[in-house]
This record gives sequence, C-alpha cells and structure tokens, in this order.
Amino acid sequence: MHDHHSEKIRLEAVQALEWLKTAESENFDRICRLAAAYFKVPTVLISLVEKDRQWFKARIGFDRDETPIDQSFCAYAICEAEVLHVQDASRDLRFCANPLVTAPDGIRFYAGAPLRTRSGHAIGSLCIIDKEPKQLSDDERLVLQDLAEMVMAQIEQRQLTDCHDPVSGLPNQRRFFADLHDLGLQAGTEQRVLVLIDALDSHRRHEMALELGAGALQSIMLDIALHLKKSLVGISCAYHVNDRQFCFMLPATMPDYELFVHRLIDRLRCMTQSDSALTSPSPRAGMVIFDHDAQSHADLLRKAMHAVESARQANTYWGLYDVARDCAWRRAFALARDVDRALTTDQMYLMFQPRFSLLDGRRISAEALLRWNHPQLGAVSPAEFIPVLERNGLIQRVTHWVIDQTLSTMALWDDVECRVSINLSPKDFDDQDIGEILRLACKRFNIEPHRLEIEITEGEWIRSNPHVIQQLKGIRELGMDVAIDDFGTGYSNFAYLHEIPANIIKLDRSIVTDLPGSLRNQIIARSILQLARDLGYRTVAEGIEDFQCLALISHYGCHEAQGYFLSRPLTQMQFMAQGQKSRCLLPVQLLENAPLEQRIPGALCQSVEPAEAPQLALR
Repeated sequence: MHDHHSEKIRLEAVQALEWLKTAESENFDRICRLAAAYFKVPTVLISLVEKDRQWFKARIGFDRDETPIDQSFCAYAICEAEVLHVQDASRDLRFCANPLVTAPDGIRFYAGAPLRTRSGHAIGSLCIIDKEPKQLSDDERLVLQDLAEMVMAQIEQRQLTDCHDPVSGLPNQRRFFADLHDLGLQAGTEQRVLVLIDALDSHRRHEMALELGAGALQSIMLDIALHLKKSLVGISCAYHVNDRQFCFMLPATMPDYELFVHRLIDRLRCMTQSDSALTSPSPRAGMVIFDHDAQSHADLLRKAMHAVESARQANTYWGLYDVARDCAWRRAFALARDVDRALTTDQMYLMFQPRFSLLDGRRISAEALLRWNHPQLGAVSPAEFIPVLERNGLIQRVTHWVIDQTLSTMALWDDVECRVSINLSPKDFDDQDIGEILRLACKRFNIEPHRLEIEITEGEWIRSNPHVIQQLKGIRELGMDVAIDDFGTGYSNFAYLHEIPANIIKLDRSIVTDLPGSLRNQIIARSILQLARDLGYRTVAEGIEDFQCLALISHYGCHEAQGYFLSRPLTQMQFMAQGQKSRCLLPVQLLENAPLEQRIPGALCQSVEPAEAPQLALR
C-alpha cells in the first residue's frame, strides 16, 4: 500500500501519538456520539493504524479496543485520498472473508475518512459501521471528512499542549526526546554537545518563592526562556525540560562552544540580578558530548545534571560531564540505597580496636569501628560511606544499630570493666535526644553507663546547635565519658574547649603517626598533651604504628594509646580471646628500661624533655 520509506515515517507519526492511549478522551467520545447520531449508525471508531494492529482512541458500539491489522478496514482507508466507502462488505473481495464480516451480525457497511497530519501522513481514520448495507451521499461524505478534521484538530491541540511548556511556551522534555530520536535517524549524524541550563537550584528556588511568590518565579523563568530563544536563533532550539531547567544542542565541531556557553550564562546572570543577593538566581550550565545512539540518549539529561552539579561544587559558570565523578556519585547512591539491607544482613559489622593504659600497660577499653563488606562493591571504607549516610539522612538509623550491637556485644564479655567508645556524627544530635537513646540502650542490655565513651569531633557544628551542649551534659551526667576526637587539626582550640563538657582528648593520628620523623609534630603533640593534662583531661594517642612513636607518646605523659603497633581491630571473638590471654599486653617495662636514644631518634633527642608522670583526669 505504501513504499517502505513512507510507511516507516507514517508509523513514526503514529508512535508519537502513543500518549493518546491514556489522555482524556471526552472530546473524542463526543465526536463519536455526534457521528453516530448524524449517520444513524450503531458503531463509530477513531482508529490509529500501526504495523501489526489498529487501536481505538474512542469507540461506540464496539467491545474491543484493538484488532489485528489483517482485520482492519482502516488500513485500507488510510490509503485513500478521501472517504473509503464500502456499501456491503460481504460483497467486497477485500473484506468478504474478514472474520468481522463473516461473524453473525457482522459488518456490512463501512465508511472511513483518513486522519492526516499536517505533513500529509495518514495515521488512522474516523469510521462509521453498520450491520446493514448503506449508501452515503456526497454531502454525508463531506460531513464525515469534516468530522475527521475535527479529530485531527483535537490531536494537534493535544500534541501542542503535551509537547510545550505552559509557562515559557518552549518545547518541553517530551519534544526534546522526540527531536533527539529524529536526529538519530539521520545518516552520518555528527557528535553534538547537550547544554543544560539550571536556572536556579532547588534551595534558591525555595527562598525566592518565599520572598517573591510563585508568580515572580514564573516571570523570571519566562524572561530566561525568551532570552535563550533569542540567543539561539539560527543556532539551535531551546527546550524547557523541567520547571527550572532548559537545554539545547550544539555541534561538537562548533568553534569555542565553551566560550559561547560561558557568555550566555554571564548574560543570564546579569539579566536576573535583583536587589537581594540572596534571591538572585545563579544560572549554571552542564555540558555533555554525545553520539547519536539509543544508549547515549537514554541517560543524557542525567549526565548533564551531574555536569551542572560539578559546576555548582566548583562555583564555576559551567561544568563538563566527567565519567569518573559520575561513577563516584552513582556508587554513593548505591551505598545509600543498600543501607537497610546491610543492617539486616551480615554486610555491616563491628570491629573493636583495643586501647591500652600507658601507666601500667593494661587493656582498658576499645573503640567500636563500623565496617561494611558490600556484596558488589567489596570492603567499603567508613571514610567513604559515613559522609554518604550523613548527606542522605541515614546516619541516625545506623548509629542506633551501632549502639545496640556494641552493647549486646559488651554483655557477653568476661571483663566487666572494659570500656567501649562509640563515634557519634553531628547529625546524631539533630531532632532527637541521643543521651536518652544511650540511657535506654544501657538499661536494655544491662550495661553500666560508665563503661561507655562517646567520641565527637570538635567543630562549629557544636556551637551552632544549642541542643548539642545540653545533650552532651546529659551524657556526662549519666556517667559516660565524652572524648574530643581528632584533636590538633581543624577547629581544635583550647579557648573554646571549656564550653564542651568533655573529659578526654584524643590526639589526631596525623600528628601521631609521623611523630618520630617530624620535630614540628613532636612540639605540637607535647604542647597539646601537656596543656590537656594541666586542664584535667585524660589524653589518648591514636595511630601508634611503631615502637619509637609509642616511646615518644609515653615520654610526653599521654595516658592511653591505640594503634596497629599495639593491636589491629579485632572481631568480637578475637577481642574476647585476647582478654582471656592477658590483661597486660603493653610492654611497659620495655619502655621504661630502653635507653632514650633507642626510644627517640638521636637527632631529636636533645629537644625532648621528660614529662611529669601522667595524672588521672580531674574531670
């Protein structure tokens, strides 16, 4: 009926209307009712003809919503220039063997007016059907054609509404993907660059809505849309792909396309400046170079969004898609998605790193360390997954699990005086009383609160949240220790430390690990430990990895130490077995008897002065 090329184009036009299956159909039903009343027939159909079937957007007097193509009268109607008129199908060689005709009370009369797009492709028909033979007059044929035109007008109006943004009037995301598909059909299509314009981020949008209202936001988006459309005349087509983002495509061979985008963003920023710097939009762009294939098309907008996020993090006008960064983001998403499963299986588990007294060598406590063995990603470092948990609001759930697992494990130990330290995130102090959660957990597992130590990192987050200090005071009142972890870097400051109800300071491992080879680190460590001891804090050194490091820390008067040289993190069973073998594992006598030159590098020996014997913390 059609040559192969024209039929392919026609089918693509039909497939573009697939959305009509679920669209509101009252107007189409109304046309069917009007046709049934005017022509006095029991059946009226609005059909769309595909390769292997025809389906009905609207129907009256017909039970099925589609039929195979070999039963379709409309497949013949779309080949006609005007109305296909079949007075008696039982006498027509094309249809006399059709099951719809040979069935009892089968079709006798059929008349179908083709539905044609503006480009002239017939996509289906408006047809009227009767069980009795019937003859149409010329006037009736014209009426049927007029009704078919009404159907096409409704379809085109729905296409216009569905494929254009109601605020800007620009083609929308549906139209973008349709045009992208059409480009991919062109032979020898060159590489292109997708440019995604993020007019304003979600936080900025919320601020602007509060200050200016929704109407002002729409006005800003309309201004941006008009400016984009004007700037791209003769270059590309702008699309409004969601409520705050636009996109367009450029040839990858275009000279200085990066400069073009940079200048475009600069103009958009200038035109959207307002009196309030807080509510001025900050448009950014993300760019992706792509080939025309189905695989690249499917993920294109997501990649462009990642490029925008890269620009935002770098505080630049635009960012280029980076596959390595994208893989990292997707890995982080996978971790966040799999947390619940990890907590209910054996993927997440605890290890315990012993801590020893430098006064007598006893193992007196352990730090509970969270580990994650992901089934696909393997062993994942806490340095990677903890920030993911914090960003995605999952850290509290995991902290509750850690508390319960730690206390249930402690309940099995023979050493009922051994303490355990648990690391808390700043997010653990938000929207909950972490002290009360700890108290109830201790009661539930019959663990004395004094056996718990809470580790936090000192920072501005403590002073910015008025509830943190109060919760820490509550934790201390329970008898638990509070340790400032990683002291000596970042925000660490003794001037502010008195505001925090802590009684332990843990020297940052970056200072301790390189202690024997760094005079600077020795001066810092000795000063911190001396001042902390004078102020009544108990001190702990993390990251002890060799004998010289241990000797120096002991010489400076540190109270406790932990690190790989003393013991690696242990499983619950290993920790219990270690405790049964010996309560005094640290070679204290070796430290006391070794000459200073063996404990401390000779070049640095003269700079070291022995500290007073460590005193127990007064707090």
